Amino acid sequence: MDLKAVGRRMNDPRSIGFGMQLQCWIALVRDDYDAALKFADTAISVARSPIDQANSLSAKIITLVLLRRPGAFRRFGEWMDQCTANDWGYALAGTEGIYGVALVLHGDVSAGIRWIKQAIWRREQEGYLTLADWYRLFLCEVFLEIISGREKPPARVLARNMLALVGVTFTAQKRICALVKQVRQNPQFDQNGHHIGRCEMILGLLFKAKKKRALAIQHLAEAKRIASQFGPSPMLAKIDAALADLA
Repeated sequence: MDLKAVGRRMNDPRSIGFGMQLQCWIALVRDDYDAALKFADTAISVARSPIDQANSLSAKIITLVLLRRPGAFRRFGEWMDQCTANDWGYALAGTEGIYGVALVLHGDVSAGIRWIKQAIWRREQEGYLTLADWYRLFLCEVFLEIISGREKPPARVLARNMLALVGVTFTAQKRICALVKQVRQNPQFDQNGHHIGRCEMILGLLFKAKKKRALAIQHLAEAKRIASQFGPSPMLAKIDAALADLA
């Protein structure tokens, strides 16, 4: 907000574009996809530097995929190819892990899980540990979706991914706990910040799915404490809904 205010006061479109781009990614991280799309469109229209334009476009394409808009998955693949061809490493790193989520949403669960794991490895080799841990949280949420059974996939998707789905079903708790433990050890994450709050939410939803009510309430309550600091969001609404189910 300060960047945007400075930009308007100085008639500096770079500050406004960069500020809008940051707001877009913040909304995306908080699961507020409608707001992210709005911020991305505004950022693209005012951005002046190539990096701000690329990062804003990345966020828009990711948001469209997560909103499951028609044609978004194909556009995401084309954008990844463009980033690779142009050696746009920063834009590519910001999108690569989410492409694995896109594969899962597109019905290729096995490939999506493999992709996220490979993306984590690549970020670790680069020393980009914050992004590697962000990807780990994506993987946790993919596992959660599989074991929660909230969305029944078509029979053809089940058949194509049966081995991966069965494997996750029997090992999800161990794998999620191990991933979360690693994320929590990242010294760059504030213990009262968003990423740790998401770790608590993931653990709470895991234990809720496993019918471990006391543990679920404990972690969800901590997730709510952290997420409430940042105001209303779809993430906070998800936490509140889970706690209400357990009441």
